[in-house]
Amino acid sequence: MTIQRKNDTASIFLSATHEDAESICAGMVTEADFTLTGQMMEFTLSSQSISDIRARWNSLLRGIVASEQALKAIRESR
Repeated sequence: MTIQRKNDTASIFLSATHEDAESICAGMVTEADFTLTGQMMEFTLSSQSISDIRARWNSLLRGIVASEQALKAIRESR
């Protein structure tokens, strides 16, 4: 196993499904590259350092959670 160093290039790939995938992805336009196929979302993050990819990963996940909470609030208000 190779030991990762803080300044090594890194990539993360996340694949998930969601009934409102298009809305979730709309909120992630500025956070990550993604592809959307029906309800399947695939996000890709790449960076020149481990610490930067960690920060970008945290931002992506916070954005997904915030989008889901906003969608839930909209559904419940109807």
